[in-house]
Amino acid sequence: MSVHRSRNLLVEAAKLYYLGGLTQEAVARRLGMTRSNVSRVLQAAKDSGVVEIRVSAGAERDHQLEIALGAVLQPTEVAIPVRERESSPRTLVAEVGAEVLVERIAQASLLAASWGTTLQAVVEAFPHLARSELEVVQMVGGLTFLDTWATAHDLVRELSRRLGARFRYLNTPAVLDSAETLRHLMEEETVRDTLELASRADVALVGIGSPLAGSSAAVLQLLKLSPAEAEQFWAEGPVGEVCGRYFNQKGQQVKFKAIHDRVLTIEFEDICSIPTVIGVAHGIEKAAAVLGASRAGLVDVLVCDAALARAILHLDASDAGSAGETA
Repeated sequence: MSVHRSRNLLVEAAKLYYLGGLTQEAVARRLGMTRSNVSRVLQAAKDSGVVEIRVSAGAERDHQLEIALGAVLQPTEVAIPVRERESSPRTLVAEVGAEVLVERIAQASLLAASWGTTLQAVVEAFPHLARSELEVVQMVGGLTFLDTWATAHDLVRELSRRLGARFRYLNTPAVLDSAETLRHLMEEETVRDTLELASRADVALVGIGSPLAGSSAAVLQLLKLSPAEAEQFWAEGPVGEVCGRYFNQKGQQVKFKAIHDRVLTIEFEDICSIPTVIGVAHGIEKAAAVLGASRAGLVDVLVCDAALARAILHLDASDAGSAGETA
């Protein structure tokens, strides 16, 4: 049998072997060929340029800073890229975040994802895989007014496309006009089932937000809190947000009814119960949010930039000093 195959056959065999992770024997069965023929086809794919093999060390990581921050955030694992002049912190965090996610979903069958611009960057850095057995599920409703595809719907769709996976939308807005509207939506079987599915995820990818910026601030903007409600909310000391759930620097949930009962998302406790939650963040303004998220048990693996890591260390030291003074 001639090894001068059509380009379509070369592509199909290469996808099954290099992206799908099948053995040559499994590829042979799938394509109705002998194993030796598959070996020749794969070699022809390389020779013709259909397959290009590169060895990439990935983004360099600051292991010394990872150890220091990991000791503070224990048991949260930490991944911190080394700062490079030509790359922005967001880009570096996204590259490492994508690498961490690839590692963590190796044995997963269900991946949940939230929203945010840093998550958008992670998805943009994510490689194309062939994981048809994997399902990606949305953890929080959509912020439909955002101009970018940092919305939960678009992130889930694009991430599943790059994974070659199935996906499940949460087909609702994130912010509802009233608690009654949210209750009615929660009576819908598809909404309940999607949130329940998200709570059973093997791995979750979430952004860690500050209530003063980005999608976290957008939620508050959409809620249109009255002056009295806003005053009560801020009096409870919210410093961060994950999946539309706010918390203080001690890691305690800020369960303010005017917000909690109008945001359609996974529950705080359900996030904590997911075996592996990868949180991504960059910028020193997120220090209190990341510290609170770790203390709350919301994040198992943190990917952040070096400047943010140092800001967290400084903030934790300040907290320890304040506690010593009041003891």
